[in-house]
Amino acid sequence: MPVVRIDLSRLSRKIGVGPTKILDRLPFIGLDIESVDKDSVRVEYSPNRPDYGTDFGIGRSLKGLLGKEVGMPRYSTRPSGVSISVDRRLSVRPYIACATVTGLNLDGEDVRQIISLQEDLHNGLGRKRRLVAIGLHDLEGVKPPFAYAAAGPDFKFTPLEGKKPMAISRILSETPEGEAYGQILGGSNLFPVITDSLGEVLSFPPVINGNLTKVTTKTHNIFIDVTSTDRNAGDDVMAIMVTTLAEIGGKIGTVGVGYPTGLRVTPDLSPVRITLDLNLINSVLGLGLTKRQVVEALGKSRLSVTGDTAMAARYRLDLLHPVDIAEEVALGYGIDRIGPLYPPSNRPGSFHPFEQFLDSTSTVMASSGTLELMTFELVDEESLYTRFHRPSESKIAVHEPRSLDHSVLRDSLIPTLMAALSSNMKSDYPQRVFEIGRVYVRTKIGVAESWRLGCLVAHSQASYSEAKMYLESLCRTLAGRELTAKVSQHWAFAAGRCAAVSTDDGLVGYVGELKPEAVDAFRLRVPVSGFELDLSSLYKQLK
Repeated sequence: MPVVRIDLSRLSRKIGVGPTKILDRLPFIGLDIESVDKDSVRVEYSPNRPDYGTDFGIGRSLKGLLGKEVGMPRYSTRPSGVSISVDRRLSVRPYIACATVTGLNLDGEDVRQIISLQEDLHNGLGRKRRLVAIGLHDLEGVKPPFAYAAAGPDFKFTPLEGKKPMAISRILSETPEGEAYGQILGGSNLFPVITDSLGEVLSFPPVINGNLTKVTTKTHNIFIDVTSTDRNAGDDVMAIMVTTLAEIGGKIGTVGVGYPTGLRVTPDLSPVRITLDLNLINSVLGLGLTKRQVVEALGKSRLSVTGDTAMAARYRLDLLHPVDIAEEVALGYGIDRIGPLYPPSNRPGSFHPFEQFLDSTSTVMASSGTLELMTFELVDEESLYTRFHRPSESKIAVHEPRSLDHSVLRDSLIPTLMAALSSNMKSDYPQRVFEIGRVYVRTKIGVAESWRLGCLVAHSQASYSEAKMYLESLCRTLAGRELTAKVSQHWAFAAGRCAAVSTDDGLVGYVGELKPEAVDAFRLRVPVSGFELDLSSLYKQLK
């Protein structure tokens, strides 16, 4: 979770309330106080609120909660007269949004926070600059119009903090920024650069800015470029940057972006509009608020209401659904004012029998000397299918996943346990691990969900017999059942070293030694054996 340091005296002057009041209210705008040290506080903010990356964004919300400023902040824009043309050859990073912010008077802390926000956005919304990269430039040092152009590897400019011009090829191979971000551009021989009308370089996105336009406390007018592989993501980041600079006192200017297909004007600060559902709000919060009370609460959350629509400033990227408006009502109304609502029944609660069964399974496994793990239900396709040389036709894939590492629902616990062993190769052996978790299997009518137990043993003498010993011990202790093992085949286990295990009532799992090719694919250097048990099926049999 990102963390921001706040100078309490500085924020107190901005808002007009004392530090004690600020510390008291910070948790009620969704911030976690990590530490308080003399006149500063470190707060952790949720990645879905990137506008909290500076004390300007935090102060904006606190003013609403304290009734100092209510309703949606409005940011006016005016044409800056600045334009930028886009080279049609920039397929590797095709989108750019630009803006100017003028009339700034920055102190050292302002500059520090702006740069910190820039890096937080790079690492969060920007996916470490792969999706979005931001350039901040002193506008006084360059001459518009600008060009977002394609340059060859021999193109030279002086990079940020550099002393003399360097070729792009050298920047990529000899600078820390080039080594860290150069691979984002892939194997292209054309590299994106932003230049002014005199050929001076502002930026080589997403790697490094030029040294000519470095932002300092002497900077009064800023030019912002946001390059991206997704236009909407670029617009989101731009909205956060320009509204933050507007809170410092700057005036936002629009820039004409000339694409080969036509002209586009940025930034886009159109408000976020979401339906106001009064019944949903009261149902979610357990309150009986009138519309007037809801409007008042939303005003304190820096939202406005027009008819049956709630409106928020463009930087509120987290508002996606009417239920999000209910949360904003709760924050504005005051979470500390919402008391507990107890159920009408006076009967005590109890664990569900199946949950008790799972808990007992975990206790027995842990008592046998194995270590419990918790891994993700969404996994990467390579670990689940490719490394085991199994077909993936029946995979349950996520539509438009945010990460390839979490793109497929698992149908077994063995691949995720193997990945865990692979991540801990430097730890001492033997390693004995287990997990109790859900798996998902495609059926003729949809997707079936079940709970399973997976266990792996990794060391130089790991064998079928050891894995079967753990499985039999579990079933005797947990269920008082004896298992029958019959030679079988399974995609995870080696041929001739695998058995299907059953009770008198049917099949419950498989046990065996992992395929050598799978062990190699996960870069493990010792044999691995284990088992996977269908706990949902076993529980039904016990009932």
